[in-house]
Amino acid sequence: MAAAADKAYETLKQRVVGGTYAPGEQLKEEHLARELDISRTPVRAALKRLVDDGLATADPNRGVRVAEWTEFDIEETFELRGLLEAHAAELAARRGGAALADRLDALNDEMDRAIAKGGSQLPERLQKINSAFHWAILEGSGSPRLRGMLASLIDMPIVIRSHFISTQQDKLQSMQHHRDLAAAVRAGDGELARQVMQLHLRVAAHRFKRQRIEFGGARLGGGRP
Repeated sequence: MAAAADKAYETLKQRVVGGTYAPGEQLKEEHLARELDISRTPVRAALKRLVDDGLATADPNRGVRVAEWTEFDIEETFELRGLLEAHAAELAARRGGAALADRLDALNDEMDRAIAKGGSQLPERLQKINSAFHWAILEGSGSPRLRGMLASLIDMPIVIRSHFISTQQDKLQSMQHHRDLAAAVRAGDGELARQVMQLHLRVAAHRFKRQRIEFGGARLGGGRP
């Protein structure tokens, strides 16, 4: 039963992240069970996990539905992060010193080991390490105002989703950006940190758009009617 639930979850997660289901579309348990050729129990478990991950919402009157994120939401999220986090990175490089650089290097080493190990839990693990990395930079900026403005953006569901559909090449590229950011902080080079963060988030935005197109046509068992 657990294996069936895991398979259903992975399939539905890929579809939600890739845009196969429209924002707000209802995910009907009975229909999905027939489509995936499994019982309703593992589908129910998979849907609960989607809700827990912020990829779907549950309402007694409306059922389980795909979280409503429009293309504008995606564009705005990455644009705001590009502006605000670039400034945070610049401040962090100027103020963080060796202590922050050591923390970032430690997180990068942890991410390196996670990527090398791989496994089914890798997306969740990378998401947590990535979040800790960006939060470390934000804290290192020493700006409570920036912290308040960015708090809701760093761990937004739409950002978290990207970790579920990234390729090995994407992971390694992102890893290199993180290394460059840590190096800029260690050097105290605020301008370099700002530029690297802007590049990092701009690439992430383009990557996410590409991934949505590539995974958007994902189907199981001949596709959805």
